[in-house]
Amino acid sequence: MTAGGVVAEASGRGLQGSAGGPPGALPTVLVVGSLFLSNIADGFYGGIGRALPEALPFLTSACVAMSIIAWFWEYSRRERIGWVLDMGGFLFAAWVIVVPYYVLKREGKRGLGRIGLFCLTYFAAWTTGLAIRIWLRVLTST
Repeated sequence: MTAGGVVAEASGRGLQGSAGGPPGALPTVLVVGSLFLSNIADGFYGGIGRALPEALPFLTSACVAMSIIAWFWEYSRRERIGWVLDMGGFLFAAWVIVVPYYVLKREGKRGLGRIGLFCLTYFAAWTTGLAIRIWLRVLTST
């Protein structure tokens, strides 16, 4: 058993989320929230005609990456995927490749649905940011 599995069992929560909800609920909310918040911030600044603060692209990228790492941590505990020594750093640098690889390796064709759902969520977040940008441009153009 991996060290993560021992910690999960020792905490008394097992594989449930921190609020006692279904497994993986909190990390999933973090991923969706970080995707939407980063695109909303981008749309807001673009809509009012201001440049993004220099640190914002890095912070939003780091926030999305960290939320995906949290989701993958929960997923790998649930699916009993062992982590290599520096999996956190590896995920931070290459989550776009590593996470789909493990999902497809573990779930096969069913994993395509999970990956497709992430892509759909990303597209919905991007569309929301674009709509906010257009809406603010229309409101501030007068």
